[in-house]
Amino acid sequence: MANSTTVQPTSTSRRRPPGPRTRVHPRHGTGGRPRGSVSSPGWLARSLEKGREARDARRARLSLKALERDTLPLLPKAEVESLAHECGFYRRQPRAIEAFSFALCCSMAALAEGKRGFASVWRLLSAAAGVDVARSAVTQRFGDGSAKLMEELFVRAVAKLPSTPTPELLSRLKEFREVLADDGSVVTLSPLLSKLFPATRTNSVEAAGKVHATADLVRRRVVAVEVTGERESELAIARAHSPKPGVLYMRDLGYTSYDHFAEIKGAKAHLLYRLKDNANPTIVAVRHGVLAPAEAVRRSLGLNSPELRFTVSRRTFDVDARFETKNGAETLRVVGVFNPATAKYHCYVTTLSPDDWTPEDLAALYSLRWIIELLFKLLKSSCHLDHLDTSDPGALRTHIYSSLLAATILSSVCHAAATAEGVPVSIISSQVAGIAAPILVMPLMWLYFGKSPTFEELADSIVRVVAFGCRNQNPKRTRQKWGMLGHQ
Repeated sequence: MANSTTVQPTSTSRRRPPGPRTRVHPRHGTGGRPRGSVSSPGWLARSLEKGREARDARRARLSLKALERDTLPLLPKAEVESLAHECGFYRRQPRAIEAFSFALCCSMAALAEGKRGFASVWRLLSAAAGVDVARSAVTQRFGDGSAKLMEELFVRAVAKLPSTPTPELLSRLKEFREVLADDGSVVTLSPLLSKLFPATRTNSVEAAGKVHATADLVRRRVVAVEVTGERESELAIARAHSPKPGVLYMRDLGYTSYDHFAEIKGAKAHLLYRLKDNANPTIVAVRHGVLAPAEAVRRSLGLNSPELRFTVSRRTFDVDARFETKNGAETLRVVGVFNPATAKYHCYVTTLSPDDWTPEDLAALYSLRWIIELLFKLLKSSCHLDHLDTSDPGALRTHIYSSLLAATILSSVCHAAATAEGVPVSIISSQVAGIAAPILVMPLMWLYFGKSPTFEELADSIVRVVAFGCRNQNPKRTRQKWGMLGHQ
């Protein structure tokens, strides 16, 4: 029997030995490398890394240019030094503390530390300016000269603030020169100032002052400030300044005065005020919202007359009313918007034309007053203007204007950030920026001083703050309390 054989197919390929498949040489043209080996990144990774570095460098340049344009010019060193001589800041030789360093550290200390005082300025002088002086030397710089200096710097810084583009919602306000609001806030002071600044509630607080501020509601900034005792009337402060033509004034119930209404109208300015609930001007004309309007005018009904009835179909009313003043009667427009929460009308008195502003428009416009409330909240929370524990009036005014200058600088930083990142400044919250302010202080101060610190200089600033600025302020008491443990 013939042997049968099986013919195996032949193959020209080399047989692969058993075991895991490995590749000794990299794939040509694909940027590969041997598995498990260490080599430099491929061309794609290097290209992406270069792109990121270029974008970071471009962003850094834009950020620096924005701060150099908007923030750094608010405190130019030469101008500060010149003002220091005019205001009487320098009182002795040699000058261990320069006016520029003092003013910058005073304003930044308002943002960096919650407890306002001389020690916070002393610590920043040591950390950022490298000034080695005793704490008493810093204390002696606070006085009438420093108060005048900080006040003048605040006024000039406000004038230099970059103009903020008005949002679309505020485009109708371009017809006014400015839209201003006034308000006051109480500041608790040292009991030693009770004679100069007597408090209203002396059973709980012996001394208190009041900061009266005027805010530009379109640009969202404080433009004028006056410091008085707590008992000073807000209306009296407002009436001490003559109204400016073309300006729209928006104030709350605390500023109600029919004589003041006539003053604003006579100065060709505009007003939008909330009316008190008990206000009862005489109705002289009705546009809408009042039942039997002819009879209401004929009977000279007042806004709070029991016989006056409003229509149910409309949630607003619009009338002209006569206000009695010392110089005669003055006719002004009065509108009301029904508030379902309180089942009452919110009434407003204004000089704005009914052809351009409906009652709903006026209510929305008046709601912009909350901006000055937010500014005061920023001053009292982030700039720590709520409590000032000093017995020197000059030092008190220095701290107050330092907080105002700090808020102005923070506003310019928000504008610079919006410009550098290409976003609307209206989306940046000044309240949140105030919360983040402590971590912005040191980098901002390095920019003002024109320094690019090395790692060694940064480490030295940290050590100096702790070693010199954080010492025990009452070592004698500490020794008396714990020294006995060292005796056997």
